[in-house]
Amino acid sequence: MLKENEFKKLFAKGTKLPQIDTIRDTLKVIDLKGLSNINKSIVKKAIENKTFRKGTIDGYTVAAIDGTKLF
Repeated sequence: MLKENEFKKLFAKGTKLPQIDTIRDTLKVIDLKGLSNINKSIVKKAIENKTFRKGTIDGYTVAAIDGTKLF
């Protein structure tokens, strides 16, 4: 997808995207428990701030796709 510039529209002009080697090396050493804790904190704060009203975010139903599962 990177080679075919499918992410081009997601970034401002002139933004240099990382090479796949950089992404792979980063994912090898990333602290998953720390990321999980950050995610829990974000969800907790969003609930406290009443971001989720009637199961939506500002009236939109949202789904996240991680490539293998639908959440």
